[in-house]
Amino acid sequence: MRALCCLIAALTLSGWAHAWVETSIRSHVVTLDVEPSGAATVSHELILRVRGGPLPGIEIEGVDADALPQPNATVSEVDGDGSSKPPTPLLLERREDGTLRIDVDAKKGLRRGTYLFRFAYRTNLADRDLIHRNGAYVDVRWVGPRLEDGVDSARVIFRLPPAEIAPRLPPVDPDQAALGVTDDGAGTFLANLRRAGDKDELEVVRPHVAKGEPVVWRVQASARAFPAFAPTDAPAQSSSAQPPPPRVKTRLVAVAVLVGVALFYALLVFLKWRSLRQAAELRQAEPRALIPLPGGLRAALSGVLLSAAVGVGARTNLPTLAGVLLVLAMAAATQLGPRLKPEPRSPGRWLPLTEEDAFEPSAGSLPGRLLDAGSLLGFVLFVLLLGGFVAGAVVLFPRSPYHALMLALASAALLPIFCTGRAAELPPDPAQGPVKLLSWLDRRLAGVESLKVVPWARIPEKSSDPDELRLLVMPRRALAGLSAIEVGLEYRSGGGGTLALPWVMVRAQEGSPAYHALPRGVVWTRGRKPEERVAVIRPALPTKRDCLALVRSLAETLTDSEPMRPRTRQPGIKMPMSAGRRASASKPTTVASPAQAM
Repeated sequence: MRALCCLIAALTLSGWAHAWVETSIRSHVVTLDVEPSGAATVSHELILRVRGGPLPGIEIEGVDADALPQPNATVSEVDGDGSSKPPTPLLLERREDGTLRIDVDAKKGLRRGTYLFRFAYRTNLADRDLIHRNGAYVDVRWVGPRLEDGVDSARVIFRLPPAEIAPRLPPVDPDQAALGVTDDGAGTFLANLRRAGDKDELEVVRPHVAKGEPVVWRVQASARAFPAFAPTDAPAQSSSAQPPPPRVKTRLVAVAVLVGVALFYALLVFLKWRSLRQAAELRQAEPRALIPLPGGLRAALSGVLLSAAVGVGARTNLPTLAGVLLVLAMAAATQLGPRLKPEPRSPGRWLPLTEEDAFEPSAGSLPGRLLDAGSLLGFVLFVLLLGGFVAGAVVLFPRSPYHALMLALASAALLPIFCTGRAAELPPDPAQGPVKLLSWLDRRLAGVESLKVVPWARIPEKSSDPDELRLLVMPRRALAGLSAIEVGLEYRSGGGGTLALPWVMVRAQEGSPAYHALPRGVVWTRGRKPEERVAVIRPALPTKRDCLALVRSLAETLTDSEPMRPRTRQPGIKMPMSAGRRASASKPTTVASPAQAM
């Protein structure tokens, strides 16, 4: 048993030892071959010492944002005398977070030893604003990767197009030179110049690079080496006849795109807010936004934030900052559910309606359907715009996966426009909201011979459109004192929107048989008349079937079960008639109670 335990322990420890690996960087040399157009090939020679193993590959953070890995990357073991053994292929993959993954194309990886990694990728310094005109010179900058270990004597060789003026290091302020610091704040740099026929090579050495430090390497070259920045010797012409340089055109296009993004998104947010405000006014509600600012100011803020997010995501390698700006832009564009205004209603009359007039759907539509994903037109537009973002990301992915991902994430800016402040979040129309429930109840109760069902609507003064709809249910043999049974809906607003709750109202005279027919636990309140009492009863669950069961139960309870007694004919008594004026049939009848509709 002891031997078995020792064997298991030995195998476990050997597995840990097999998985343990430690690396340290011995040297790092970069050759930056810059072309006159500003494109460059960045070649790395990295000497790495491996202890333990096997090492399947390494990762280098902070490479160029538009890095395009080149083929023929290799790794070879370096002997003690500096010679190298036959190379092993490497597989390069640039990830979306700016990390370059380098995998060894061998099953066993790299064992203990010292290895030379050779790999390269393409980038464009001009497109990333790393080449700038500075008098007769241009400043050429390149930001090195963030290495996991500190490196002594890091070197970068700038291979620049030839020119009469030799490349050089940027001038250093005397006070900064005394402290050993350049104007980039990156420490002391040493340079060695070699001039050949096709290239000028300026080797820049930094004594030490700290762990995880992104060093900014900077040199100055003649502006004539780069045609886009070269001064012209032609005679001066009118400004209208001289086309702007390509670089200026690119910047103008970029600025125009950013301004267009800001204006377009701000316009969308403003139109969304205006349509929501108009729709909320029709429903007697108050529109709300996540950020309580005036509509115009909030629209401008959202446009500026989205434009800044696009600029940061497209021109820098700071995805976190771009994401934060995008979230802030979405927050500024987000609308909350409108809240009901507690306003008193104007006087009105309750009148019976026909089923066609009461349950006919409203032909009118609320403003803002085009920017509402809940409507057919808005949903189609939302899908088309979303498909445009996806198509753009697919086209851009082969050139730059990073920018393709940024474009796909930018599509989230559509969500506040199409998915907040929708018509479904508005309080329902009291005259149209109950139509679905009341029409369903009307069809179910129409076949009951003992009941009479009539749609019941409230018509405000100086208006022909109802502002509330109910269903009036009355037993044909009702108990004495019963005025009506009414069914309606009430709406309660909350954090999740508006909730529709059905209720059943019983109107009866105080002390009548109908009043005493209901259980004692029912709460009665004063009605429209002094002698009238009203009880509001709700179903156990706010469903249409529970509401139907409650109406049937109340109608059965309030129906007179005693058979109708035949009336005995009384001898006629002729009363003296008043000589008053005859009632006019041309005057409209005002219905003061639902019972009069029967």
